[in-house]
Amino acid sequence: MFRGFSVFGAALICLFVLFTGCSRDDAETAEELRKAADQGDATAQFNLGNCYSKGEGVPKDFTEAARWYRKAADQGYAAAQFNLGNSYYKGEGVPKDFTEAVRWYRKAADHGDATAQFNLGNHYYNGEGVPKDFTEAARWFRKAADQGDAAAQFNLGLRYSNGEGVPEDFTQLTRSFRATGASGPSTCSGCCP
Repeated sequence: MFRGFSVFGAALICLFVLFTGCSRDDAETAEELRKAADQGDATAQFNLGNCYSKGEGVPKDFTEAARWYRKAADQGYAAAQFNLGNSYYKGEGVPKDFTEAVRWYRKAADHGDATAQFNLGNHYYNGEGVPKDFTEAARWFRKAADQGDAAAQFNLGLRYSNGEGVPEDFTQLTRSFRATGASGPSTCSGCCP
C-alpha cells in the first residue's frame, strides 16, 4: 500500500497520522512512520510514540512510546515533551517521577503548550516534583488561562477566591469564572456583579 514512498510521500503519511492517528490495524502505516522516525523526523517519532501508547498498528508498549517521545522531545517537539511528562507523571514506560514530569512539562510550557502550563500550575499547587508554591501555581494557571484553557481559568478563579498566590479579588474571580462559563462558587453568590 505504501511501497516505494518518496520523502514527500512519507511527509503525507506523517500529516495524515498527525490529524487522524494510527489506524488500529494499520501496521504498514506504523512501519512507514518507523522509517521516517529512524531518520530523525520528530513528527514521525512523536506519532510512532502515540501508536505504541495506544497499541495502534503496533503492540501496546509504554516503554517504546516513552522512547519515541523522548527522541522527539529532545528535538524540541512540544507535544512529545508534554507526552513524555505524562509518561513520568503516570509511570508509564518510565519510572514514576514527578520531578522529571515537571521538567518535561516545563519544556512544553515554554513552547506555549497551555495544557503543560496548566499541569505545571497543579504541580506547584500540590507540591509534586517541586516545592509547594501558590504564587508560581497562579502564574502558570494564568499563562494557560490566557490561552483559553477553561480548567486553568477555573483554577485561577479559585486562587483569587482563596487569595492563594494572588491577592483575594472577587472581580478577578468573576472574570475567571465567566471565561469558563461557570457561575462561580456559592460563596460568591450576591457579591459578584
